Amino acid sequence: MDLRTQLQQQLGSAYQLQRELGGGGMSRVFLATEVRLNREVVIKLLSPDLAQSINAERFEREIRLAASLQQANIVPLLAAGDVDGLPWFTMPYVEGESLRARLARGPVSVTDSVAILRDVSRALAYAHARGVVHRDIKPDNVLLSGGTAVVTDFGIAKAISAARRDSDDSAGATLTQLGTAIGTPAYMAPEQVAGDPDVDHRADLYSLGCMAFELLTGTQPFGGRTTQKIMMAHLSEAVPDVGSIRPDCPPALADLVERLLQKDPADRPQSAADVLASLEAAITPTAIGPALAPPGVWWRALLVYPIAAVVVAVVVRLAVSLIGLPDWVFPGALIIMGLGIPALLLTAYIQHVARHATTTTPTLTPGGSVQSRAPTGTVTSLALKASPHITWRRVLRGSAYAVGAFGVAVALFMGLRAAGIGPWGSLFAAGKLSLDDQIVVADLAVAPADSALAPIVGEAVRAAISQSRSVRVMPPADVAGVLQQMKRPHDVPLDPATAREVALRAGAPAVLGGRLARVGTGYAISLDLTSAEDAATLASVQGTANGPGDLLEVVDDLTRKLRGRIGESLRQVQQTVPLARATTASMPALRKYSEAVQANDVDRDYDRAVRAAREAVALDSTFALAWRKLAIALTNQHGSAIQIDSALAKAAQYADRLP
Repeated sequence: MDLRTQLQQQLGSAYQLQRELGGGGMSRVFLATEVRLNREVVIKLLSPDLAQSINAERFEREIRLAASLQQANIVPLLAAGDVDGLPWFTMPYVEGESLRARLARGPVSVTDSVAILRDVSRALAYAHARGVVHRDIKPDNVLLSGGTAVVTDFGIAKAISAARRDSDDSAGATLTQLGTAIGTPAYMAPEQVAGDPDVDHRADLYSLGCMAFELLTGTQPFGGRTTQKIMMAHLSEAVPDVGSIRPDCPPALADLVERLLQKDPADRPQSAADVLASLEAAITPTAIGPALAPPGVWWRALLVYPIAAVVVAVVVRLAVSLIGLPDWVFPGALIIMGLGIPALLLTAYIQHVARHATTTTPTLTPGGSVQSRAPTGTVTSLALKASPHITWRRVLRGSAYAVGAFGVAVALFMGLRAAGIGPWGSLFAAGKLSLDDQIVVADLAVAPADSALAPIVGEAVRAAISQSRSVRVMPPADVAGVLQQMKRPHDVPLDPATAREVALRAGAPAVLGGRLARVGTGYAISLDLTSAEDAATLASVQGTANGPGDLLEVVDDLTRKLRGRIGESLRQVQQTVPLARATTASMPALRKYSEAVQANDVDRDYDRAVRAAREAVALDSTFALAWRKLAIALTNQHGSAIQIDSALAKAAQYADRLP
């Protein structure tokens, strides 16, 4: 007669065996119906080999103690008996699946893992408080039903172990070899492996740590080895860090797993109640990750940040206009605020990934199916690792720090400029130039092919610098007068050396010269302000123009930089009329105006000056400087009063275009 038939006969009509569910080395497991109550139960029958090695009476006493456990997370023992000396006991049949089956389907979310561990910890805390140690905590002995984890086989391993100590030790093989009575190698505490007779409840906590490791990482702490090597690893090897394998694992939870898996029981949490408290702390918003703020934070940030950016832009623009900050401050502030946008998007993505991975991946349905899976991929992994560090609070604080640092940089620039220190120090503050000093403008050095552009660009430089309220450009007539004193022709080229001699004789402390060079289809322009005394460079600026049409704009920009470097109020520099408006946007008109200036102020050829000035205003009727020069040339020519008044009226009409 087989064992199942014997069991059915022993049970009589009280139970009706349905099918065998399986089992291990320690028992055979059957699903049966308890006829009187019409409910399904599980009947476990110890294996004959194991039954021979235990004291039946001691085993029954231990079973009674285990049967006294009545807690929501513990599968209770309902009844017990024996079949020809083979002990059996019954438990309720739990609908659902084992944690082992759940793990076989894939990773478990952090929140689901914590929920399972919390339920198991509640069961352990209750049992340990009543002196019952499980000794075989593992996924196979944890059942999932209705969103709750329950622990089965409570006290069975302890009962078998206790009954075996009172039995004859000549039984031979260890219980571990027979099955999983004392413990399962993959989840055994080091003291169990070492055969310590004083194993206590802390061995369950180590096994709980092994199960937690597997829940969070999908692998056993020392999986993939032989039984002997696994047991040796429990004694001597450190378990890998959970956080390095599961980036979305909260640091507090990873730390708890590490403490549970300490080799020395004294280094572990000392009770399941302590573990339960640590688990509760591990799933708080702070522990899961300081970045996991409420989902609505993203929309609030999306609303608040543009408003803050607009406020910063308006304040900076007003500061540039009213205080006279450098021109680069406004675009610099816009760049700083613009950099906050990708920071916001990055933070939103990281928070989304972290929240999804921590709270909703995967979801276990009542039927045991998976609704969603954990996000995967290199980018997701990096996002999860970054989530504890890139938080909304830190991003907002970083944005404030960036704006503050930019403000400090601007203040430092203004301070160094005012003090005349470093490359940003003004020449006035450094004592190299003084307010209302004269500057001699030298001819630009150009290649022969571009000689026609030299006087035009030179006149543009002269007109732009003439707008300064801090320094004065030496008029061409005064330059010609000094040249005569030097016994030089009045139309001699004013190269840097000659211009320096003129400056020394006239008491001008500086010479402004430069170079115009063709680069492809464009031009490179450099302007150099040098000391008349020793030819030392005081300031130098460079720029490029895409073609002749851009030359005025580049000259305007370079001369503004020079004026700021000299020490003129940046507010005055910014309020200067653009050069194209103060002169003309027409290069041919500017060329004729340059000829009129040379003819009237230097050559004293007033007829030629009048002709050149008339041609200039014919090319640009709004050229106020040319109308003014025409009136002066007509006066010098002794022209009619009507013509002079007409030219002056035109100059007055376009007075807003004068420097």
